[in-house]
Amino acid sequence: MLIETRGLLLVVGAVFSANAWAVQRCELNGESVSRANGHTTAGKSGVMRCTDDSGQVRRLDQTLRDGKYVGPVLMVLADGERREYSLNERGNRDGVARTFDAKGTLRKEENFEDGSAVGVQKNFAEAGHLQALHFAAGRRTVLTIGYLADGRLTELRCAAVTLVPQDREVCGHAGRASDMTLHRADGQPAGTVSFLQGQMQRQTVLDREGRLVRNEELKDGRRIKRVFYASGQPRSEADFIERDPNSREGREGVAREWAESGQLTQETTWAEGYEQRIQQWYLNGKQRARQQIRRDGRNQERTTESFWDTGLPAAVNVERNGRLLGWQKYFTEAGVLAAEDEHGERGVLLRRKSYDAQGVFVREERFLEDGSRI
Repeated sequence: MLIETRGLLLVVGAVFSANAWAVQRCELNGESVSRANGHTTAGKSGVMRCTDDSGQVRRLDQTLRDGKYVGPVLMVLADGERREYSLNERGNRDGVARTFDAKGTLRKEENFEDGSAVGVQKNFAEAGHLQALHFAAGRRTVLTIGYLADGRLTELRCAAVTLVPQDREVCGHAGRASDMTLHRADGQPAGTVSFLQGQMQRQTVLDREGRLVRNEELKDGRRIKRVFYASGQPRSEADFIERDPNSREGREGVAREWAESGQLTQETTWAEGYEQRIQQWYLNGKQRARQQIRRDGRNQERTTESFWDTGLPAAVNVERNGRLLGWQKYFTEAGVLAAEDEHGERGVLLRRKSYDAQGVFVREERFLEDGSRI
């Protein structure tokens, strides 16, 4: 975390307003100095103590080395919160950082390397027990374990390898799959989860009434995720081949959606990371639309067949990269051809053919660049 050393503004993980830090009194080695005037601290070493009885930051003890803010920092906020950390030559947090509440209880213990969180990060509850354990690597959190006061779990996200002693059993790094129940803050079950060597095998999520909200399972190399209505009816399902996160291969499988009545409303097929086919249905069971998607390099072509709720054709549209291209067909509710439009590059309308109620050709119109017809 970069610490601003110019002006009167200090950034420490929480963003304060411009008047939150306006130190009135600073002292270094028995001499009065000012954070706003670098000449008063130039070349000096020691611990500078600043106080402001009316500001957001009431006390700041900051270490200087040859006039630079390097080393331990102690900060006390107006609400009594105390923060302790160290800065490196670049002005970034480096090493262990701790935060205490007004009662002196340790609430957070973090590890930094040149401003980035690394390794074990801990959050503690007001009562003092460990509330969350995180492990940071590569600028992201790769492990999270949440706890209640009695040690029961509230959250679990695992890494592919064991990182701390606490993850061996719960993340399935001990040679067998784990089987854990997760809880809400009030102790009520929130669902279950199972990991083997850090890979999720199964998961269920419950609402506060104990009803199944969603589940997930790894089966025969495919990851299947389902979401449910409160009635228990399936709402959606995604069934995809489980890929290595570092693999360049794209998504492959099928995603489905249902109405609460049980009627399938959409089915999307994926291959090589792209949508290949989409089908939609009305609640009465009739086909609503059917799309076929093709890719040619960076170009995408999509043919969409739309239908009235009677099952009769309503339109046939062809798109290239999201714009209509070529001849488009439109039908009446009786399924009779009513019009054909030709679109050119960039989706511009070029020609229109109109037909009567019996589908007999009536006229053809041509469109100019300004939209006028000839």
